[in-house]
Amino acid sequence: MSEMDSASDISNRVREEGKALLSSTRAGASAERNLPSAINAFLRPPFVSGPGTVVDLDGRKSEQFAALVYLNTQTQSGGSEIPADAVACAIDVSETIDLEGLRKSYSRVAHAKSFKKTPTPVGKLGVQTNVTLGIIFAIDSALSMEALGEEIDSLNRKTPSAHWPDMMVVLSKGTFHYAVQFPGENVSGDYLPPAEGALANFTPPIYIIPVVRPTHEFTLNKMVAFLLAHLQLFSPGADLPKWIDILQGSPREVLTLAGYQYNLAGELVAVPKEFYNDRYLPPPPVLIHSPEGQLLGTLQFLPWQDGGVVLATGKLPLDGLLVFLGKEALQRAGIVRRAERQLSYVLPINSANFGEMLNRLQRQSNLVLRKDEAKFIFQKLADEGSTSPFMARMGIGIAYLRDYALRDAQKKHDFDRSYEFVFMTLMNIRKTAQEIVQLIADHSSKAARGELVRRSGGALYIEENIDKELRRQTEGFLNGAVRVLKQGIQEIANSLGIKIGFLFKKLTTFESGLAVLRTSDPYLADYLQHVREWSERLVECRNALEHSASVLPKVQYLPDIAGVRVKEPELSGQPLSRFVEFMTDRLCSFAEDLIAHCLAPQLPDSMAITEVPLPERDPERPERFRLILKAGGSAVWVIKYHDNPFENT
Repeated sequence: MSEMDSASDISNRVREEGKALLSSTRAGASAERNLPSAINAFLRPPFVSGPGTVVDLDGRKSEQFAALVYLNTQTQSGGSEIPADAVACAIDVSETIDLEGLRKSYSRVAHAKSFKKTPTPVGKLGVQTNVTLGIIFAIDSALSMEALGEEIDSLNRKTPSAHWPDMMVVLSKGTFHYAVQFPGENVSGDYLPPAEGALANFTPPIYIIPVVRPTHEFTLNKMVAFLLAHLQLFSPGADLPKWIDILQGSPREVLTLAGYQYNLAGELVAVPKEFYNDRYLPPPPVLIHSPEGQLLGTLQFLPWQDGGVVLATGKLPLDGLLVFLGKEALQRAGIVRRAERQLSYVLPINSANFGEMLNRLQRQSNLVLRKDEAKFIFQKLADEGSTSPFMARMGIGIAYLRDYALRDAQKKHDFDRSYEFVFMTLMNIRKTAQEIVQLIADHSSKAARGELVRRSGGALYIEENIDKELRRQTEGFLNGAVRVLKQGIQEIANSLGIKIGFLFKKLTTFESGLAVLRTSDPYLADYLQHVREWSERLVECRNALEHSASVLPKVQYLPDIAGVRVKEPELSGQPLSRFVEFMTDRLCSFAEDLIAHCLAPQLPDSMAITEVPLPERDPERPERFRLILKAGGSAVWVIKYHDNPFENT
């Protein structure tokens, strides 16, 4: 049997064991009884799995666990009380987990992980661990994986990170655990808890990212592989199956949640929101040249919790440059090499200390330092930020969906080019609509106060005229609105494989196209039938510009006691201010709905889109959509027409 066949064989064996465990439990068997035997099928001496309580060096005892994985030495065999030093993993088992059940499981696992153990010998730190791995295991869940993950994050913020459960498993859905990410890179490997004391003298420059994996029928594979990787560190040299083989054929996609960083005390804490990728712009790097002018590399300071990281690129060894930080910083110094990049450990420094380092380097060496000239020009885009529903949803939210849906660089480039037109044009017509509304409101207010009226004899003279400006603004609005409708949104839909051109054709062609679409995409067909009702009005108003000097009647003035009352012109049966507000609202909703609908089929098979209820959206960034596991328990969003205002959807 080839090595590949062997890896595939053990992967299939674990997968079948998981399927049998799931079906037997749903048929009434006990998960607490069956899980240890499922795990034992893939363990080898000296490890065994079984029920028991954990007893630590101080005599503290845990609650009963359905499944402990421990070193089965003579002194432990046959007993239900397992010394903490022998326990490699504690697994809290339940049939169906809900919010309260999760909190109880979290507490039990955290308690077991807090037990005192004999320290790992200093010389073996990094190759051996004494840490108890903690796993929360359930067959099913009353909540979505994302909701469970959010609750774990909430519990983590109240618990020392050394006591956090390391994995949550919902056998019917997937797993929640942690992955490692280096600055400027994508998520890399899984995160296993370091040995006690391993971080006493250094702090690694890594993000610890909670991830949800849609493992489905490979869920037990992921748990067993994770467990075996830990056991190989718990007892180096143990003859265990290769964890990588068990993952053969399992899904690789992950959903990432909010991340953590180590502080200088070795405690994991939440990454500050201002340092999130979509909010943080790192300071520009400093260029390092030889005396002859050759570029040797760059140095850059990255803020990090209660310290900082120095990032270097190029030929110069970073460890030789860190000496210019001084002795105190060097006590925790070290280097992580990542391809062409070098990262220092997290050091007790700030940006001012980094500046002093550069000054010393300049004074005490023949190297020439120059600040990198700015490569970007920042220009004000709008008088609104991420708290605005439009900016959060159309600016950030669509980009978030696009990142997961379009993995090909060229497809992303093509989408971005088309979407820039849609986004910028929508911004322009929103601004124009606001100006039209404000112009009419200001003019009406002045007229009501009598400020625009001059009486002479029996005549009234209106001393301000807004007809010309209203017509100019209205024509600009109509041109922009129809361009984004027929050109921008349609172009994006076409590029993502959905044709909607029939929406803008004559009635018979529209009905024929709708009938064809209904056979393959009935939700979109129903949606477009409603869109036709307002989009046809908009296009007709725009077309009228080509056949008349102006599409807009003049403002009318009706005398009253105080002065005059303004009657604004109507467009397509609506007062102009209401028309532009209504059409702007419809266009924004149409763009968001249709683009999300077009991106959804491009997502990995295991992922889908859900709609965040309005009261649950983050006030700092009220995005409407987020990604979920398709079989994770959350409701999958489908396109459906609504009349609600954009900001209330």
